[in-house]
Amino acid sequence: MNNTTKAARAAARFSGVPALLLLAFSLLVPVARAEVLGVNVAGFALRVEAVAPVPLEQAWTQLVHPERWWNPAHTWSGDHANLSLALTAGGCFCERAEGLDVQHMVVSQVRPQQSLVMLGGLGPLQAMGLSGAASFVLSATDDGGTRLVHEYRVSGYAAEGFAQLAPIVDAVQQGQVDHWAASLTP
Repeated sequence: MNNTTKAARAAARFSGVPALLLLAFSLLVPVARAEVLGVNVAGFALRVEAVAPVPLEQAWTQLVHPERWWNPAHTWSGDHANLSLALTAGGCFCERAEGLDVQHMVVSQVRPQQSLVMLGGLGPLQAMGLSGAASFVLSATDDGGTRLVHEYRVSGYAAEGFAQLAPIVDAVQQGQVDHWAASLTP
């Protein structure tokens, strides 16, 4: 069931103007499209795309401030305010809190308002000895919004293979892109 159908069913429970507002709002919230591009014995690749209804400059500014939008459920501290991103080659996508100092990824390329590439394993992938390249590419849409294409390519050794892991990571990355896009909804 897609989000529009879910919203329509929820709106049916209410009557009058509030129901119409609920349905209208649900249509404005961007939803990421995610797909696993491939899985093999060496790793996996995934792509998540979303469109935000804001200009490129605003979308970029939000993207490079994960402390504003990252899902706190996917931090070690439980608080996205503890995240930081140093926008320079070799810069750290880090999380710091009392008793906690984590390097999530390392910045390898920054092209302001165009792309960001970081290297490393997110979350439990680090302890599994897996690493990846995460790219975030932004482009303007014809209607003044911004398209984000996020790819994450993970490799390493996984005794049980990657077939079960890839869709889990894909869902987490989709959730992160959804958080970014929702944080930009006017």
